[in-house]
Amino acid sequence: MRHVLAILLAAAVSLAGTAAPALAQSSLAQSSLDREQIARKHFGNDAAWYRDRIPFFESSDPKLDAVWYYRWGLFRAHQRDLGAEGYVTTEFLDDVSWQRQPYASLNDASGFHIAEGRWLNDRRFTDDYIAFMYAGGNDRHFTDHMADSVWGRYLVDGDRDAVLRHLSVMRHVYRLWDEKYDFAKRLYFVEPLLDATEYTVSSIDASGGQDGFRGGDSFRPSVNSYMFANARALANMARLAGDTAMAREYEARAEDIRERVLADLWSPSLGHFVDRYQVDNEHVKYWQPIRARELVGYLPWMFDLVPDEARYAGAWAHLLDPKALAGHAGMRTVEASYEHYVRQYRYLDGAPECQWNGPVWPYQTTQVLTAMANLLDHYKGTGPVTRGDY
Repeated sequence: MRHVLAILLAAAVSLAGTAAPALAQSSLAQSSLDREQIARKHFGNDAAWYRDRIPFFESSDPKLDAVWYYRWGLFRAHQRDLGAEGYVTTEFLDDVSWQRQPYASLNDASGFHIAEGRWLNDRRFTDDYIAFMYAGGNDRHFTDHMADSVWGRYLVDGDRDAVLRHLSVMRHVYRLWDEKYDFAKRLYFVEPLLDATEYTVSSIDASGGQDGFRGGDSFRPSVNSYMFANARALANMARLAGDTAMAREYEARAEDIRERVLADLWSPSLGHFVDRYQVDNEHVKYWQPIRARELVGYLPWMFDLVPDEARYAGAWAHLLDPKALAGHAGMRTVEASYEHYVRQYRYLDGAPECQWNGPVWPYQTTQVLTAMANLLDHYKGTGPVTRGDY
């Protein structure tokens, strides 16, 4: 079981598209598995699609095996054929009103999609998706770490032409985010809704506790971690392309973001990375830190932004504390002591609708599991976190 856990930890570390080493598929291990039989067992009449495309895996734990193939089943289900524009990966199986019409694409989960798709033997799906996103598909509806995931794909397949194909557009997209950059504070800010995390502490408190769907623009650990990771990826790509000036520029950008996140978004009193308000109104003030810990505070570890120091590693104690972020059903998005924890704001046809002020949210749970895997894999100081906790 320990061996299986090590495999899963390594896989989780690689999901973020960070500085994981290139992994070569073991042809010996793959050839020893009866792919036809396994594919039929898990996918029935659709086995042919998976047989030569996905990496196969077997362990002594049938639950782990089931999860592995369930994930590939989901990946397959979310492929949408756009005809001449190729395939994209959708966030929702059904169409939603806020998707980019008529393609059903959204960029907030693109980093996850590319990180998953890079393991496919069939390069077409992720090639098409990246090309679509950098041909106008990434309308910056949400924040994302797409460039970082494109670099992470290169660390797996070593395809130099593919990783550099859209470099000029990636650079252009990065600079478009200057509109959400405070040049005095040297940090990025965003409305939580456009960070795919509406009903957070910043948006709820900025409304005086009355709502939280819109508003609450803040300097957040999330968007700044994404921009750090994307800058680092662009620096790596530029160096690969032989553009040393661009490489130095984006290395400097990444390090400057790291410096400001550590100096300004770390709360010594809460022992956690937190938002600071960019908005200034009758309820909250510019640069004021939020008053509660949120799950988003672990995202800097998702991209190895955080130094290997005990004071930072101690933040993980809150994730294990039932009075803080450790809920009965999984990770809470905000600690239970927050005044508006699980207060219901949204209703659909009279029934409570999903929101992000406490209940488990798979999108962010996945991010924090990746961050925790990084912590366990290559940090010397892991604080209170153990592999058993993972």
